[in-house]
Amino acid sequence: MAKPIRMGSGFRVVQSRTWFPTIALFVIPLIVQAQELDDDHDHGHLHFSHPLVTESPSPDTKIRLDYIATNISAGPGLHENTIRVEGEYSFTHSVSLAWVTPFTFRTAPSNESTSGFGDMELSLKAASLAFGARGILFGGGLSVGIPTGSDVKEIGSSHIVEVEPFVDAAYKYDALELVGFARLSSAIHRRPGEDEERNLAFDFSVLYRLHPRVEGLIELTTERSLIATDIRHHKRLSHPA
Repeated sequence: MAKPIRMGSGFRVVQSRTWFPTIALFVIPLIVQAQELDDDHDHGHLHFSHPLVTESPSPDTKIRLDYIATNISAGPGLHENTIRVEGEYSFTHSVSLAWVTPFTFRTAPSNESTSGFGDMELSLKAASLAFGARGILFGGGLSVGIPTGSDVKEIGSSHIVEVEPFVDAAYKYDALELVGFARLSSAIHRRPGEDEERNLAFDFSVLYRLHPRVEGLIELTTERSLIATDIRHHKRLSHPA
């Protein structure tokens, strides 16, 4: 499950311009090609597309490259560019293992200019095809954030491990796809004095295939802290071409 980039022992929330249309142009044409190849080889397998924020609920085999540019002008400002490589291998139509490796370049504030790897993520994903003939898929899994980042650079973490079980449900009818996820994340292996983290998040996406190589996408994600009174909402509208 792809999540916000960890900054030290917490999350730095992006509240201004983040260029997600760039990701759409970069990723989706490649993914659509892979999906078409999958469909050619297996017409009976219920397969869902890959949104930008919400994870695809169907196990798949793929390699995906994301580019994320973050630009916050308020206060001291923040300018970051993150390249994220995501891979997934499907053992069967019901089970897959995914991994995500991010690398971040920070150019502002000038006194915090740095670069480095963020936290690597491993996810085991399972799906039930019992209702596949009706276009319905139920699933779930477990994601683990491995501390391959740096506390000094405030890119990821060098000691905190994040454990996140999740459940999902999806519906597909012709060119329409509806996907929903519920995620419960907890940070473990904290040092004395660090705040406890436990968050409940919900992701939802609506995708409509306008053309074999063009998809319209709306995504909504909301996250609530179960420890502190902190809630964050993000809404993103993308029109890949």
